[in-house]
Amino acid sequence: MKYQNIIRAAACCAAVMLLSTGCGAQKTDTRKTVFGNVAIGGGGYIPGIVYSKAEEGLCYCRTDIGGAYRRFSADSQWEPITDQFGGVNADDWNLIGIESIAADPVEPNRVYLSCGTYAGSNGAILSSDDYGYTWFQTDMPFAMGGNMSGRGVGERLMVNPKDNKQVFCGSRTDGLYVSNDFGITWEKDAAFPVEGDYFQEKCQIGVMWIEFDPVSNDMYVGCAMQNGECIYRSKDAGKSFEKLPAHLSGMYPLQAEISSNGYLYLCYSDSCGPNAAVKGGAVCRYDLKSGKFEDITPNCKDGRYGGFSGLSVDGSNPDTIVCSTLGFWSEKGENVYRSTDGGDTWTPLFSGAGDHYAMDTSEALWLRWGGQQAKTGWWIADLEIDPFNSDRVTWGTGATLYTTQNMTDLGSDCPVIVQFDAKGIEETAVFKVVSVAKTESTVPALYSIMGDLTGFAHLDTNLYPDDLHFMNNGTASDVAAAWAAGKVAAYTCDNKRSPLVFTNDGGNTWFPSPKLPERAESGTVAVNADGSRIFWTPGVLAANVYYTTDFGNSWFKPNGLGRGAKIIADTFDSNTIYAVCDDSIYRSDDGGTNFASNGLSVSDNCELVPCHDNPDALWIRSGNSIGYSSDRGATVSYLKDVSANAIGTGAPKNPGGVAPLYMMGEANGQGGGIYMSEDHGKSWYKLTTDKDGFGNITPSITGDAAVYGKFYFATNGRGIVTGQVQ
Repeated sequence: MKYQNIIRAAACCAAVMLLSTGCGAQKTDTRKTVFGNVAIGGGGYIPGIVYSKAEEGLCYCRTDIGGAYRRFSADSQWEPITDQFGGVNADDWNLIGIESIAADPVEPNRVYLSCGTYAGSNGAILSSDDYGYTWFQTDMPFAMGGNMSGRGVGERLMVNPKDNKQVFCGSRTDGLYVSNDFGITWEKDAAFPVEGDYFQEKCQIGVMWIEFDPVSNDMYVGCAMQNGECIYRSKDAGKSFEKLPAHLSGMYPLQAEISSNGYLYLCYSDSCGPNAAVKGGAVCRYDLKSGKFEDITPNCKDGRYGGFSGLSVDGSNPDTIVCSTLGFWSEKGENVYRSTDGGDTWTPLFSGAGDHYAMDTSEALWLRWGGQQAKTGWWIADLEIDPFNSDRVTWGTGATLYTTQNMTDLGSDCPVIVQFDAKGIEETAVFKVVSVAKTESTVPALYSIMGDLTGFAHLDTNLYPDDLHFMNNGTASDVAAAWAAGKVAAYTCDNKRSPLVFTNDGGNTWFPSPKLPERAESGTVAVNADGSRIFWTPGVLAANVYYTTDFGNSWFKPNGLGRGAKIIADTFDSNTIYAVCDDSIYRSDDGGTNFASNGLSVSDNCELVPCHDNPDALWIRSGNSIGYSSDRGATVSYLKDVSANAIGTGAPKNPGGVAPLYMMGEANGQGGGIYMSEDHGKSWYKLTTDKDGFGNITPSITGDAAVYGKFYFATNGRGIVTGQVQ
């Protein structure tokens, strides 16, 4: 249905605009392409980590909008294992939000995922017997919420360690489900008595976690109940359940773990996080023999407020546990506590007596956020002790992943080293990518903008950015750079004090516009080819267009443009400026002082891409149709059998040759994907396969301006994907 709508929209645009069709697509071949990521290092929320108890070094982690990852050893990079979902025009992108992971404690090759980002459609469970290289998908009759309230609770998937063909799945809205054939088929466990009655941000939390007693194999299930009756026990593998006594009504045991010496440890908060503010919490243990709860909340004089979430028992010593705060917005971040006596006493990473740790983010300096040292993180939902190495405690944050190198030194004179540990994990929600001619090493290879983090200026896309080239100024809305003077760039964002920000040294320093022609946020921005003029259309309805020649000290209005125009600068001539306004294309030949319409009708979302291989050439995407103009937009030849969501050009194979066009969309009935044309759309190479989905794709793509066959495109959760055509 989605494909049909796109084709209809393209046909409608062609009929209304009376466009010529002299450029017809003729054939589509494939080209081998190696995909990877522009290095950022996390960038999004990592609410769950699962170490294998059956194979040393094997670990999985889940993200809220960017899929699941696996690594086989502490010194190897994380690898994405759900990239086959999503893609251009794909309908299964919702499966890229991971609600839970279960690693088989008997057969390490077996792993399971609960997939579903939002509750708008039902989720699925993926089962693998080869470490997640291939998956069997079972659609479930309920929705999941990998990016909804309560996504940081414990694992809702769990394998029965005494009968590993049996797998349990807790739902948010429909109780407990069970599979008896390694996750292939599922049925509701009718014996489980509750579905959970706590809602947060209109979202039902339901089952929060499942745990097995390592000695008796009794199963415990946590469910969000307002009356405190949150924990249920089964002694017969889910055939019957009994509830534990009500405890701490109004609070919810977000995480649980059972020690081999008979204690159920619990971390409580008064909301299920992370979005909703957490105001109170507790850490408790439940004696499985006596049936009594005990309060073992850390009191370490660290000024803690909020609640608790992350919890783990050391696989080498059942009396050693770690836990973490949730909603503790201290100057240092969330705190982590360790106990070696079952929670009777605790040692914190930091307290009023001083710090007992040091952050090592030398490989991803942007994580300092302008400070001398990175914070321990915020929104720590889960932390896990490596079951084969007590020194390694791993936790996810709202921005990255950290692992301690020597946790057993906590409390000694030796500080615990907390190290950046997200190599290979890329989870930013990217809005736009821009590449310009790289004339020297200090010109960025790529500018990007994204949610939460604002964006980066990458001097080298293979290296994690430093703190200087991190924009860090709110949620960005647009970015542009001067084609022939790539050190000059500008971006817009939702920061009320500095909605328009410039750099003239390639992102080494950023400075806000000293003056604004009107008080507004966000909007669109453009920079002419030599960086001498910067255009801004504020992000308000019917906004005027303005330009500055002195980085915001003075501003001027162009003549001949209506309100709300979008400006696009030519890559050859600094005096040639294009605009899309009132469903028409305008051009200025005097640097943007005066504009005139060329008479062509286009859609209001029209995208113009000047070609840097020809001073008169211009690609136009109007609606889902794309066309080529060799006379600066006076006439346009639209392509047949091509439907595009975004377009961009890159470096030619040989100097003076045709600049390749990269396209998100469909060509000649070959399905949605990334395509490349080197003959102005007469023929196409499809660069992606069914394995190259990358989740929820954002319509922004560009070729590398300096490297032939290299391109970048934006995703909503899998960062900036880069491809190299072979």
